[in-house]
Amino acid sequence: MHPLLVGKRGQFYVLAWLPVAGMLSLFFRQAAGGMNWFEALTLAFPLCALYAIVCLSSWYLCRMAPLAKAGPVRIAAPPLLASLIAAAVWINAGRLLASALSSARPFAGLEDRFQRHETSLWISGVLLFLLSTSLCYLLAEIEAVREAREREIQSAVMAREAELKALRDQVSPHFLFNSLHSISALAGIDKQKAREMCALLADFLRTSLTIADRRFIPLEEELALTRKYLAIEQVRFGERLHFEESIEPAALDSLVPPLILQPLVENAVKHGIGQCLEGGAIRLEARNGANDILLALTNTTDSDASKPAGARLGLANLRRRLETLYRGGARLTTSSSPTQYRAEIQLWKQPPKEMR
Repeated sequence: MHPLLVGKRGQFYVLAWLPVAGMLSLFFRQAAGGMNWFEALTLAFPLCALYAIVCLSSWYLCRMAPLAKAGPVRIAAPPLLASLIAAAVWINAGRLLASALSSARPFAGLEDRFQRHETSLWISGVLLFLLSTSLCYLLAEIEAVREAREREIQSAVMAREAELKALRDQVSPHFLFNSLHSISALAGIDKQKAREMCALLADFLRTSLTIADRRFIPLEEELALTRKYLAIEQVRFGERLHFEESIEPAALDSLVPPLILQPLVENAVKHGIGQCLEGGAIRLEARNGANDILLALTNTTDSDASKPAGARLGLANLRRRLETLYRGGARLTTSSSPTQYRAEIQLWKQPPKEMR
């Protein structure tokens, strides 16, 4: 379908020709040797309907010679020539219509009265076609700007998706390396625990694969995955690792990015509990707000142990992932004391639909 006739544009296009038909009727009525109102209206409205169809061809002229690629001569010459031809077609159509109507008694002599206005009508036809061409050029430029903006948005979305995938993919290999290292360490000490850890790792990976392609998952699923990971680490640390939860039921339906807690729990285990000779505790909290939720992880630390670079890298990766996904709608804050380390994530409870 013609772009000018799509949706509401078609309605506006038809309505725009009604005043033109009215002014043409007034011209036929009041010009020298004018017609009566019945003759003027009967002649003007069919002619305007015909010329409205003819002027649609100006869109294709604009597409053949776009402003950005054509020179002044190439832009001006085709519409000017087309306007002369279109006006001539309009005049001849008017002659035929007036001649046909003149055979009827109410329109006797209409053909002679029409011929007195042909020059003015021809000039009007040229101007109307050129005006239509100008509007089509404007519409073409608006369409070009809209398409360029859509391409820019699509490129930005694709770049963001690629970045998110790269950041998310960094989580699984890092965790898998740590788990395999732990299994290797246990294999020479306690083969039964090593086998148990392999089974738990397989269960964890199977679950993580089911959510790999989803941008958001309910917090309840994320917590279940976190518990599977801690069950793996519990095999390695035994009684040295204590885990506590304080989860508000209202927060369980909130949507969060998959594996959003994984870097925090890994840091808590590896750089917190793992550095304490007597072990320690990890406490996970989820607080429900009006429009957002707060996820907090607190773990025991050794005041004498220095903060490894790997922990800072994991947190930097998480911050970047939150910024890329939420664009300012989420934040990660950390605080520490000689015996504890705390990380908090605050994010929207239900992300906007365009983000999902």
